[in-house]
Amino acid sequence: MGVLDGGSLVHMCIVKVAQNMDVLEKKVSNLPVSLLKDLLPHLNIYYLDRIETAAATKGICTSVVWAAIWRDLDQTWRWRMKSALPDQDWKQRCLEWLFHMVLFAQVRRGGSYLSHLSDSCILSMTVKHVRVLSLHTSTKNICRLASVDLRPILSSLEKGVTSLKLLDVKSLFKHGRKYVLFILHRLLDHGSVREVVLRRNPDSSFLSWLMSRRRGPQLTVSSAPETSHADGHDLDSRCSAELEEPAAKRLALDVEGNPEVSSSSSPADRCPEGQIHSLDFEVSKHEILSAVSHILPTWLCLRTLHLHSDWLISEQEMSVLVESLRQLFLDPGCSLTDLSISYVSGHSHVISMLRACPTLQSLCLEICPPADRNTRRPQPRFTENKELCLEKLTVRSTGPMTVACFLPVLTSAPKLNSLHFTGIHLSQQFFHTLTGSNPLLKVLKLEDINLSGCHQEILQFLERSVLEELSFRNCRLLYKCAVKKDFLLPFVEALKGISSLRTLMLSQNRLATSAIEMAELFSGCRPSKITKLDLSSNFILPAELLEFAQLLETYRPVQRLMLDLQFNPLDRDPEVKGQALRKLIPYCNILTDDWDSRSMMADHISVM
Repeated sequence: MGVLDGGSLVHMCIVKVAQNMDVLEKKVSNLPVSLLKDLLPHLNIYYLDRIETAAATKGICTSVVWAAIWRDLDQTWRWRMKSALPDQDWKQRCLEWLFHMVLFAQVRRGGSYLSHLSDSCILSMTVKHVRVLSLHTSTKNICRLASVDLRPILSSLEKGVTSLKLLDVKSLFKHGRKYVLFILHRLLDHGSVREVVLRRNPDSSFLSWLMSRRRGPQLTVSSAPETSHADGHDLDSRCSAELEEPAAKRLALDVEGNPEVSSSSSPADRCPEGQIHSLDFEVSKHEILSAVSHILPTWLCLRTLHLHSDWLISEQEMSVLVESLRQLFLDPGCSLTDLSISYVSGHSHVISMLRACPTLQSLCLEICPPADRNTRRPQPRFTENKELCLEKLTVRSTGPMTVACFLPVLTSAPKLNSLHFTGIHLSQQFFHTLTGSNPLLKVLKLEDINLSGCHQEILQFLERSVLEELSFRNCRLLYKCAVKKDFLLPFVEALKGISSLRTLMLSQNRLATSAIEMAELFSGCRPSKITKLDLSSNFILPAELLEFAQLLETYRPVQRLMLDLQFNPLDRDPEVKGQALRKLIPYCNILTDDWDSRSMMADHISVM
């Protein structure tokens, strides 16, 4: 992390200062900017956090240091375009990750950023940055949260955590079920958790207990709860009672009894029930029929529902699910706006689902079409003048599927602003439909789709578009081009004409030499306002990148560009590659595969 020559006097002084920050912290503002910059990578996270304000007053951004800590924490992580986070997000990501590592006893002590910090100190500092809490297989460590020593940590989690991930519930309940339920109850019913991710659910009783949070707060909380002590844990007796009696009896939960808890408490003394607004649920086989479909019609506070299955959801299950959704949407109190389902056996229920959910705003489907075309059911039709509220549609197909079955949906969704299709065969009518029926479309993502025969339709669509983001990933754009410029030049001009366009992603299109033409986006009297350009996986060679960089240096884009060059064979000529990157760095934040290039980028940021 930016270690200087170990024998230098300056380095020795910086390390000494970092080790004695408890004495020198108040004098940090008096340090020269250059020395303060050199000091930051050697501080532990406690002092790095504390002197951020002083550093900011001197124009020093600590995001590079937090990003370096993140790379050390997660060495399998790859820098992607979406990973170019705002400054505060790097810190948030680091501290939230560190909390989990310490809680599950998985932290490595190699870096200076953890020096002179105990586990309890790290937990106390990082807990206020935890927004998403992930609980998985380490039951023993999770149960520590119910202990007397960590009660302040659990209280902080109740205040700050909004999303709870239960990644292996089956393993969580093998040991210490009582304490796990207590922790979940505190987070869900006394805390701020409104979003739950559920994987490998062990039994229907826990699912029923969890989904009782569809009703919302109904009871009040008494001000002075009693406590009971067991195995070094301190459980609120009222909370224990709620888990055991009558709730446990009602839901057949197998929780150990607590002799100090009375089951005759009045409703005024009982705990409230929280609300789950978002559920991301991995359903087991037939669980849609046995559980979800029965509960869904009364889940009025649910806003987001993602159902995932390793099994192919059958036609029968889809019919039952659609009927449950229909009943839910008949209630004026229905809040559901975002629905995601995978994997669905065919597209026949798409329109039925949208007819049942007329106020749905976002729909995501992963479809596995039946191999036998004869088994495909006919698609129902919309009634005349039936207008949908749909704003976002995502469809991914794992097998052959044409766009024809989705054109009626597009025609009936004038408010659509985001569309993502993967693996769907498009007709020429597709782009005409977008132009005529979806004038508000701002995001268009097409992936694993052959667009080589749709050039004219693409250009005509772009001429009348208000897109902010366009992604053609693995779309064989130039597959049929004898002269690639014949399409690329008008394509670039059409893109320049979209004043709202900010993101262009052309990954995996074998652009190669043609990538040079993309620099023309920033030429002329009306240059593009694009700020993110993805040219990854396009067989771009160092010499071609250098030519691209020379043009960019000439055109000087007004806005700084996020440029993704990953998975291109740039290492074939490291010297030319280095020349190209040095020309690009003044105008671009560059994402590449190797650390040397990222170090060049970090050095540039640190002197800005």
